[in-house]
This record gives sequence, C-alpha cells and structure tokens, in this order.
Amino acid sequence: MPETWSRIDSWLMGEAWVGSQIADHLSFLCDELGVRWAGSENERRAADYIASQLVGDRMDPPRLEPFSLDTSTCQSATLQLVGEPDWVIDARPGLFCESIQCTAPLCDAGYGMPHEIKDRGAALAGAVALLDAGLEPFSDPLPISRRLRDLSEAGARAVVTTAPQPGRLLQHTSGADWREGDLTNAALPLLQTSREDGARLRRCAGSDARIAIDVQTRRFQTNSWNVAGGITGERMSSECLLLSAHHDTTPDSPGANDNAAGVAVLLETARLLTGVGPALGVRPQRSIQLVSFGAEEQGLQGSSAFVDQHYGPDPLPQLMVNLDELATGPMKGVVLQFPELRPLVQRQLDTIDEGLRCHVLSQLDASGDMFPFARRGIPASFLWRWRFVGRHAEVRFGHSSSDTLDKIRLRELKEYAGLLARLLLRLAQLPADQWPENRLEPTQIAQRIDAETDTVFRTM
Repeated sequence: MPETWSRIDSWLMGEAWVGSQIADHLSFLCDELGVRWAGSENERRAADYIASQLVGDRMDPPRLEPFSLDTSTCQSATLQLVGEPDWVIDARPGLFCESIQCTAPLCDAGYGMPHEIKDRGAALAGAVALLDAGLEPFSDPLPISRRLRDLSEAGARAVVTTAPQPGRLLQHTSGADWREGDLTNAALPLLQTSREDGARLRRCAGSDARIAIDVQTRRFQTNSWNVAGGITGERMSSECLLLSAHHDTTPDSPGANDNAAGVAVLLETARLLTGVGPALGVRPQRSIQLVSFGAEEQGLQGSSAFVDQHYGPDPLPQLMVNLDELATGPMKGVVLQFPELRPLVQRQLDTIDEGLRCHVLSQLDASGDMFPFARRGIPASFLWRWRFVGRHAEVRFGHSSSDTLDKIRLRELKEYAGLLARLLLRLAQLPADQWPENRLEPTQIAQRIDAETDTVFRTM
C-alpha cells in the first residue's frame, strides 16, 4: 500500500479532468455508429472499437469473445381502432414480443391488479387489455410480468400499455421477469402506445370499442460479442477485480446514457489505471479485468455467456463493478448485491474523502450485467443509476431514440472515471489477508432468487 495517496489521487483526478478521451468515445459510439442492437454490424463495430482502446502500459492484449445470441426483430406493428380508419395509433411491441394478429374488444384493465381483474370478470376473456404499467398507489406492488400472467389466466389475448412520458415518446419494454433466466417468457404479447394515444384509447374502452392488432416478428440465432482486456497484477495476479459495462442498445436508440456513458467511463478508467504506472511508478498489485458485454438489452445474454465460459475454470473475481446509465447523476458511491464486503469497500471510500457511501440491496437486481455474476456467487456491485433519487430529468429517455448525447453531462463522467480509478487502485493494493474469504453459495443464492421472483425491486 502506498504510504500516501495524495500524489496518486492528484494525478488520477487531474488526468481524468484535463486528458479525458470520454467525449471521443461518446461521439464514436453514438454519432458515428448510433444504434447498436446486439447481433448487428454496428454492435460488432462497437466491439472492435472498444478492443482497439483497451491498450496501455502492461495491459493484456484485448480479445473479442463471440457467443451465440437468441434475438428477435420486429418487421411490422400496427394498432387500429375499428371504425377509426384515420387514427394512426402509436405502437411499439415489447422486446421479444411474439407475432399476433387479432381483432378483439378493448378492455380497460386499470393497473391489472387482482381486484381489478376480478371486477372486470368475463369482459377480459378474449379481449385486448389496456394496462397502466405503473404501480397502483398504496397497494402491495406487483411486477408487470406477474400482472401479464394474471391477465392471461383471465383470458386476455394481448396487452397494450401506455408510455409514461409525454410527447409521443415510445420506449422498448419487456414483459418478462429476467430473474427467471428467460426474456422470452412473457405471458402475453405486449405493446406500448404513446401517453397521448393511450389516454384516448382509455376514453374509448368504455364504449364497446374493438381494436385490431397486427404484429409480425422474427426470432433467429446469430452472434454477439463480449470484449475483454485487463491489467495483470504485479504480486497477486491470480486475484482480480472486474470492471464492466455493456455496449449494445435497444433497436432504435443511440444509447448515450444507456450505455455509451458506461463504456466511455470503462475505457477512461482503464486509461488512468495504465497511465499511473509510467507516470508515478504505481501499478495494481491485483489484476483488474475490463469487460464490455454485448446483448445486455436482450436478457443479459453476453454477461451470462461470459460467466458460463470463465467461472468455472478461472478463479472467481473478488469483486465485480458494473457501469450502467452513469449519466443519470453524479457518483454517490457503490451498491453491493451482498453485504460481506461492505466494511472493506466503505473503508476505501472513506480514504477518498468525497462523502461516497457503500450500500447493500435488499433484493438481487436482475436488471443489469451484475446479475449473472451474483447468481454465480461472485460479489457483484454497481454504481448509482436509475434506481436512486437525484436523477437528472434529461436522461429519462432510456430505451428510446431520444437517448442522445445532448443529455450527457461530460463533467460528471470525468469525475466518475477519476473516482473509480482511485477506488479500484486502492482495492487492488490491499494485502490478501485483509480481503474476506468468499463464502457465497450459488445454491442458496438460487433459492433467494426464487423467493424474490414476482416481487418489485425497491429503488431506495
């Protein structure tokens, strides 16, 4: 452990501020490439770019790791209210929505809660349910996957939800519970319409309205790519920390916040960690693995493939830190999936002296690439994202064509990279006897995941 961190911290924060390459990374990913739906040519170009940037002093040669991807594409999707031929209703199917063609009564299902389904009775049988995907105030919350299942059991044929944002903004959604390991397990075909059209449909639903749905999708297999590089530790090379992000997007999004911001900070943190060696002679004692995943937006298929490929034969990482949606707000700390490392991480954050805190989730988070690691029994964490208070209003456009670079606060991403490099370097220098033994059991974790399925995540 260095005797003083002052000189190291000054170099890392100064270089993060004045030597930053984050803007260049964001420009390439969002402006030059744009949409990076996993399995596409643009996603492959993003992977090649990331590999070309994972170079530096004593850095391992980066590698592309292809994996088989189960993917889907929407060929067409229309909603048409019978008797209203001039009304072109906004429509976007959920990710992995199955093909459906039907004309059926439109039934306002409210929030799709059990008391509302009971109240609608036979009206839901054979109908298209118009659903508010938000949480019913004051009720015990139910996830959308559970409500779709209940509506299916009541006889509904499909579900149309209303987008939460005004301005005809549509976002890609999923009706599956990713904790179950299958993003295709939605109980019903799910579409989203705009807030404006949804309000009008709700007014029509009480007057014997009928709606026609025509969704044509195609499922197929192709390849996606993970990108892996790393810095070999000088003394404890078999022990490693893992820093990750994902480079793919939803089908029409340039993905500035979700997740070019995370990739840019990953690359910038790698540059800082490799640059501090030549500048100050300080190198990580533990190895630091750097990974960008493909197909996060398609059910965490990239990170799942990475975990399956590497753990077991490779030693488990001592800590995995995932970067996702960092433009949501400034760095506040680290959030762990398990409590065992909380005292150790908090001690290192305290030495940074920026008021950063370490917290622990009450439930395992299946909405990001940390989940396959946690499921395997690897201590997994993420930095603060959409879950937490203080979110910038301008980044509420995730999974849509409006997730663009004008929403990004570059200064905050620079700070992320500097603070993250300081934390990782501290963790990489800790003596082995100060690191708690990993006692996480995948069997017990699987039981916990089963118990938490059908629950709604706490956000604070």
